[in-house]
Amino acid sequence: MASSRPLLCGSEAADVFEAQQIIRRFTDELSGSNELERSTKAAQAEIDEEEEENERLRLRSLYESTESRNNQSKDFIASEIAKDVLSKTVDKFIENEKPSLLQRIGFSHKSAKSKATNALLDLVEKDPKELEKSIDDLEENWKKNNGRIYRSFKTLCKTLDDHRAVFAIFPSQNEYVSVLCSSLSCLVKAARNHSEIAETLSDSVRHISETVARASKNILIFKTQAVKQKLADIYAIVFQFYHKVIKWYLNSKLTRAFLSFNETLKAGFESTEKELDREIEELYREAQISQHAMMAILSGNVERLRAELRFQRTHYEVTDTTAGHRMRDLMEATWNGNQFFRLAYRIEPDRDNPFPVEPTLSTQAGMGSMITCGQARTYGPVIERFVIGDEGHSKFSTGQFWVAEDQVLPSLRDWMVEVQTARILWISSPYEPGGVTSAYAAALAVVTAAWQAKAPMISHFCQRPRRDALRASMSIEQVGLMGLVYGLISQLLQFNKDEDVLNIGEDTFKALDGEEQSWDTGLKTLGVLLSHTTVLKYCVIDGLNDLELGDGNQWCQEFLSVLLDQQRKGTPFNILFTTAGQSRVLASKIDVKDRHLATRPARELARWGRRIELEL
Repeated sequence: MASSRPLLCGSEAADVFEAQQIIRRFTDELSGSNELERSTKAAQAEIDEEEEENERLRLRSLYESTESRNNQSKDFIASEIAKDVLSKTVDKFIENEKPSLLQRIGFSHKSAKSKATNALLDLVEKDPKELEKSIDDLEENWKKNNGRIYRSFKTLCKTLDDHRAVFAIFPSQNEYVSVLCSSLSCLVKAARNHSEIAETLSDSVRHISETVARASKNILIFKTQAVKQKLADIYAIVFQFYHKVIKWYLNSKLTRAFLSFNETLKAGFESTEKELDREIEELYREAQISQHAMMAILSGNVERLRAELRFQRTHYEVTDTTAGHRMRDLMEATWNGNQFFRLAYRIEPDRDNPFPVEPTLSTQAGMGSMITCGQARTYGPVIERFVIGDEGHSKFSTGQFWVAEDQVLPSLRDWMVEVQTARILWISSPYEPGGVTSAYAAALAVVTAAWQAKAPMISHFCQRPRRDALRASMSIEQVGLMGLVYGLISQLLQFNKDEDVLNIGEDTFKALDGEEQSWDTGLKTLGVLLSHTTVLKYCVIDGLNDLELGDGNQWCQEFLSVLLDQQRKGTPFNILFTTAGQSRVLASKIDVKDRHLATRPARELARWGRRIELEL
């Protein structure tokens, strides 16, 4: 829905923005304890959603036209654009063609220009097999008429196989490939044995092929009318260039044509290259605008997601024992190919909950050096600087979702819905360099289902640190494990109310400086936060085995002990580990019955030929 608010500028816009911020703070502080407060918060949420949707639509129009959202439309298919441009180019040649002197006095002889136009017309009308045969016949005729010249020509071209790269202009075999390859065949066959011209021809054809190849890929990503028009302009230049060359090729006066070729065609090649470069530069400028818009939407989605996560985590008040069932249903719907969806569930107290929830500590003031959750959150930015790896929800920004092998589903189903005892599950897959394993896909599926079901979860996808993140006296594995612990601490700080008191002092948070001596302090902090966050039900860790080598082995075991200690306290805390390859540390801690080996690769989940866009 389009916004009806007038555009403002200068001080008026600043005043409006400040007023909106005040209103936002006011509505955020409302507890929703009565109907008026709930209505006020709902109205503000509706206004926010409308403004965000308007902004998304505005940005989306910069990289995707409305017409392109219909997957059946051929308006943004490269081959269709090329054929349309070729047809219009031929029509223009026919319209501008004038009869030659011989034709005006009654002879039916066609000029080379007319023959070239007909050759391009054949490219539009003939199917690939007929076109290839006609090109082969044309080559045979040229051989017979140019014997010695043809043998010299072979030193440059040899066969069409030597110029196979020329024909790789588009990423897939389609009708346009046949059309363009055939015209390129005519171009290559038109070369003559002259060193300067041969060098110019080779360089020009290579340059044109590479630039058109890159340009054509933009329409696969940025489906706007502006990009389409620029690509059509590029095709028009290329086809006009081929027409000139074919016209020369069909000229029967070989000697005179050779002289004309030597003097003018080289300059024509260079002129075409410059013109193409200008058009392609304009195309990339259009693509940059589209790219910036796409990145703005992705960044906005991630920020909105993080903001909603923070809001959810600070407003969990009871243990939600139905979350696992919702996660299971949502995950199975995704697994079976149904569209991603979100359901609005109300979190209600479960009177039959076998795990009664009581705050670990009261929220009374005057508890010595203990720190409140609100005070602890002020250390969040410092802690986040040392995080290595990603929280699972950050993976949503790629627009890609993966499904593990079907045999994984029963294990995940049981792990999600178990509420009587704490569960641990380890899913491993064979290591695949550069590939996506079923173990990784399983972790992402669980994170996605938890997000949609609004189930309390912490997650971390481990990474080995980059060189610039290394610190003195610490190994790569230790830096990565420190980043893992700090990442979970950062997430846990988002739970609970500001006034809740933690069983830990402020000096502990001050000691979290990312250095080796802060490891024990980090584990202690993690344990305290886990104990205090009694609403937390799920934890997902991916890639822990990448950090268990060398000095990381002992630290991995100590980290696992903290998580397992939380399970022994009788709270419903389910842990999922996923790895590409085996793990000695996990094998020593997890029973065989709690393991699953996924041997098949993951598959990307697509919707109607498009990547998934998770509703935020």
